[in-house]
Amino acid sequence: MPSASEKIFIEFGYKRIVRWKEIVSLLGDEVKATTVMQWLLKSRKAIAIRKGLYFLKRPNEWLLEEIEVNPLLVAGNLHPNGIIGYHSAFKCYGVAHSESNVFQVALPKSVKRVKKPFNFQQARYEFYRTDLSFGITSSVIDDVRLKHFSRERILLEGLKVPARFLGIHEFLMSLEGFLWIDFSELMSILNNYPATTISMRLGWLLENNRKRWNVSDSILKTLERNRTESRIYLLKKQTKGNFLV
Repeated sequence: MPSASEKIFIEFGYKRIVRWKEIVSLLGDEVKATTVMQWLLKSRKAIAIRKGLYFLKRPNEWLLEEIEVNPLLVAGNLHPNGIIGYHSAFKCYGVAHSESNVFQVALPKSVKRVKKPFNFQQARYEFYRTDLSFGITSSVIDDVRLKHFSRERILLEGLKVPARFLGIHEFLMSLEGFLWIDFSELMSILNNYPATTISMRLGWLLENNRKRWNVSDSILKTLERNRTESRIYLLKKQTKGNFLV
């Protein structure tokens, strides 16, 4: 019969990261769970990420004194209902133009309070509440499947809140790593962004990437209906020495 520590690795080893509540539920005894986790931490078979959250080392890592935990694994597990969002989602696709030590975690709106930023090793984790009922997919990272924003949601979120993508330049440069976009999905989730300006920005973006993504005329014509007839300047309330968009 496997020991308590072996049970933890058998049950949760594939996830790499385990929660305190999961350990207690598995062992059925909080006192026993505390003793086992203290032993795993002391023997360096596990690492405490924060209170109630642990990283399980693989057997070939047990003798290593220092080990860097993939920040994406942490971001994808900091909250039971959280997912990797915004610029960090670019990293899940391997197309982030610039490296950043900030990792964004999207939480459902049902969460009453947004968690405070959290630091672990060399990474900083920030939390945002948003609607997670659309635009979610997953990828396998370090043999663990993690949920994150889809390509199409990344595109729309970047047009809405470029600051969460390290600015509009970083956002546009990272987008160049996307070889394709699911336009059916894109137009479907666009309904979750009622602001006309988002559709206008999307039209501009697709027109500028028309050849790369093979954007159809019908999509551009659909978005063109939202284009205003009045002039829009790059800088609001400044017409002299300004640029038309």
